[in-house]
Amino acid sequence: MVALWPATLPRIQYVFPDAMPVKWTEKMEQRRADIKQSFLHAWHGYKKYAMGQDELRPVSNTYINKFGGWGATLIDSLTTLHIMGLDAEFNEALSHLPRDFHTKEERLSVFETTIRHLAGLISAYELSGHRHKALLRKAEALGQALLPAFDNAAGYPSHFWDQSRSLPFDDKTLFAEVGTVQLEGEEFFMLSHHTGDTRYATKAQTITEALDRMGYEHGLNIPGLYPTHMSTAAGGRFLDSTCTLGAMGDSAYEYFLKQYILTEGMIPQYAKMYIESIDNVKRHMLYQLPNTPLLFLPPLDTETMQPGEEMDHLACFAPGMLAIGAQLLDRPDDLVVAEGLLETCVYMYRSSSTGLGPETWRVPYNVEPYNRITYAKDRSKSREWWNDSNATVPVGTSRNMYRRPVTPYQLEGPLPDIRGKPRYLGLDPVDRSYMLRPETLESIFILYRITGDPKYREYGWEIYQSIEKWCKTPSGYAAIRDVELDAYANGTTATNNWIDKMESFLLAETFKYLYLLFSPPDVISLDEYVFNTEAHPFARRSIDWVRLIFPGQSKEE
Repeated sequence: MVALWPATLPRIQYVFPDAMPVKWTEKMEQRRADIKQSFLHAWHGYKKYAMGQDELRPVSNTYINKFGGWGATLIDSLTTLHIMGLDAEFNEALSHLPRDFHTKEERLSVFETTIRHLAGLISAYELSGHRHKALLRKAEALGQALLPAFDNAAGYPSHFWDQSRSLPFDDKTLFAEVGTVQLEGEEFFMLSHHTGDTRYATKAQTITEALDRMGYEHGLNIPGLYPTHMSTAAGGRFLDSTCTLGAMGDSAYEYFLKQYILTEGMIPQYAKMYIESIDNVKRHMLYQLPNTPLLFLPPLDTETMQPGEEMDHLACFAPGMLAIGAQLLDRPDDLVVAEGLLETCVYMYRSSSTGLGPETWRVPYNVEPYNRITYAKDRSKSREWWNDSNATVPVGTSRNMYRRPVTPYQLEGPLPDIRGKPRYLGLDPVDRSYMLRPETLESIFILYRITGDPKYREYGWEIYQSIEKWCKTPSGYAAIRDVELDAYANGTTATNNWIDKMESFLLAETFKYLYLLFSPPDVISLDEYVFNTEAHPFARRSIDWVRLIFPGQSKEE
C-alpha cells in the first residue's frame, strides 16, 4: 500500500504478494471473524455488568475500579472497536465516556492512565477521522489533569498521584514510567499536535533530555542500561542498579525507537539513545542456549554484573521492538535476535499443558552469553528436542539467517507438535499464572508483518485457541492460576483455574493483535502507523516536529 505522506524512513513491512490463494484468504478471514466474535463476547460481558467502570470481574460478574473509575476498559477498547468495524458499539461507547477526570483515589497511576486513557482517546479521535471532537476535548481535559503530577524537582511523572490533594504518593517512580512519558511523548506529542498546546510535548522532551544526560553520578553504571527505580527529588538519580526489559523497565526502551518513527527521523537523538541501549543489552544481558534457537533476556544487576535467574512475559515485547529497529536502522543481527527471543516466548506457550505462557520462567543453568557466530549452530549434533526428535541441524549452519525466502501462505496444516521441556534444562515456569497478556502476540504480529513467515500466524492461532479453551467464561475471559493445570489436574476443571480478573489490555491489545495478525497487511500497516505500548495506533505524518517539540525553532535549524 502506498504511504499516505512522503515517508523518509526505510520500509518496515515485508512486500507481500498482491494476491493470495483463495483458500488461504478464506481461511484467514474465518480466523479473523472468530477473533472478532471473541472480542465481542468480552465486550458484551463488560457492557452488561461493568459499563463505564474500569474492569469486569468475569467470574463473579461484578466490576472493580482501580484506574480512577473512568472506564479504563471502555476507553481502552475504542481503537479495537473501530479497527474491527464495530461502528454501533463504538458510537454507543462514546455515550458512556466519563463526564470529567476527577477521582478520590489516593493512588492514581500516571503511567497506566496515560497509556490506556489518554492514548485511547487520541488514537480513537484519529482513527475515526477527527469526527468526534468530544474525544479530543476529553483527552485535553485528562492531559491538564495529569500535568501537576510532573511538578516535582526532577520533572518526572510521579508513580502514584493523589489527585484530590494534588500530591504525589511518595518521591519515587519507575524508569518504565519516566521513559514511557517521553513517548507519552507519543501521547503528549500528539496531544500538542491536535490542541496546539506545546506544554505536553516540551514536558516529554525535557524528560528525554534528562535521561540523555545521565551518567555514573546519577547511578547509571552502564550507558543505556537504566535501572528500574528512580527518585523524583532534585537530580532524579537511580535508586537501585537492576536493569530489565521486563516488569518495571520494559516500555521505556521501545519508546526511544517509536519516538524516532513518530517524528519521521527528524530528531536523531531518539535513534542514538535506542542504539546505545540495545547495543549494551546485547553485550551484557542476552543469553543463548547452546544447540537451540532459544535466547533469553533476564534482568541484570549493573553494579555486580550478576544476571537474574528468571525471564518474564513482559519482556516478550522485545522481539517486535528489535525487528522494527532492524528494519529502520539497518541492524540485521537484531532481527536474528528478535526471532530467537520470540522462539523462547512461543516455546513457553507451546510446551505448557494449557498452551498458554506463564508470567515468569527460569533461565536454564547452562546458558552462555549471546555470540552471533556460534548462536543456533549445532556444535554437538544434538537433536532438535523442541520440535522433531529425529531432526538435526548440519554442523556449521544456522537456523536463523539474515534473509531467507518465504511463502507467506501455508495450507498444509498445523505446526509440528512440540516436545516437553527436558528436565535437565531447568526451563520451568516460576509464576505459573497467565494474565491474558499481549506481549508475545504483539511480537508475533510484528514478526509476521516484517518477515512474511506464515509460522507466526500458526503460533498466534494456537494461542488464540488456548485462550478460548481455558480462559473463556460466560461473560468474558479470565486470567488463570496455572498454565500447567493438566500436569496434575486429577479432575480439576478450567473453571477452578480461573482468576476473577479481565484487564483492559485483553480488549485493547491481545484481541487487537490477534485480529491484525489475520488481517490483510495494509490494515494498520507498520509503514503508516506506530503503536503506543497499549497498542493504540498513531498515524505517521508530515509535521514540523522540531517546532512542536522545541518551540521557536524550525526543522531547518
